[in-house]
Amino acid sequence: MIQVTIDGQCFPLPEDVGGKDDLLRAALAPFVPWIANARIERKEEAGNTVVSVIKRADTKGSTSDVVAALVAAPQKMNPAIALWLKLQDEGKLDDPGAMVEWQPAIAEAIEAGEREIGEVRAAMQYLAECAPIAASRIPLSF
Repeated sequence: MIQVTIDGQCFPLPEDVGGKDDLLRAALAPFVPWIANARIERKEEAGNTVVSVIKRADTKGSTSDVVAALVAAPQKMNPAIALWLKLQDEGKLDDPGAMVEWQPAIAEAIEAGEREIGEVRAAMQYLAECAPIAASRIPLSF
């Protein structure tokens, strides 16, 4: 018999099942939903084989093109906030003369920031109005 350890619990399995990873995964699949991605380690202790099944962190959700596009999307800051941070770093916010000098850039940044906020609101509205559809495949470990 082989001793199998999962989450601190030990139990015996026949050597013909516990001796091969694929058979072990198949035998445990109904009871351990994350077995497909688990790491399996074997070691000898006092003449007995001990198999440790270790849960591995895995991605959640879909690996769809949408998720990949969101991950790859450039990160940028709202232009109005970016300008405010720049003026703050340069110490210009307390200088009325500098504020007059920066007025055209401030107006442009506010306009661009408001456009960006409108685009985000439109995208959120579009997403809220989308009808749900059934998945084309079952996610792993379901």
